[in-house]
Amino acid sequence: MLNDKDLMKNPFMTNEKFAQQFDFLKEEGEFDRILKILTVPARSGIYLSRFDIKDIGLALGISVPVRERKEMLKDLFYYSKQIDKMKEFLDLLIQYTNAKISQYRELQEAFPKTSQIIQGWIDKAEKLISFIENLKKEIDIYKAV
Repeated sequence: MLNDKDLMKNPFMTNEKFAQQFDFLKEEGEFDRILKILTVPARSGIYLSRFDIKDIGLALGISVPVRERKEMLKDLFYYSKQIDKMKEFLDLLIQYTNAKISQYRELQEAFPKTSQIIQGWIDKAEKLISFIENLKKEIDIYKAV
């Protein structure tokens, strides 16, 4: 464990370096990585609100209790796998992302001076779509096994 002396050696230690010193924070599973990608707008290019997650669940026929977004998404992954609707769930995520991209493009047209900034968000959202498409392909591979 980290003691006071270690902190005093480097008082400007970043949170990431601080977290690296704890064994239980070092390993991150693939599923946690997927959830982090979906819940961090800087990575995904979109913001999935609790309301959006709830709507996606209702479109699948799943009523997800409202709580932390990451936990809600975890529930949706779990339940959609249980009722064999994982592909439909991923398709809904793609539809949602495409809707956000359309909104971004409208903003680019309405505010041309922000076009470069908004393009960065569009690029991230498009990468998210290809990421989700790869998840769909993996589902097909695992079903064949």
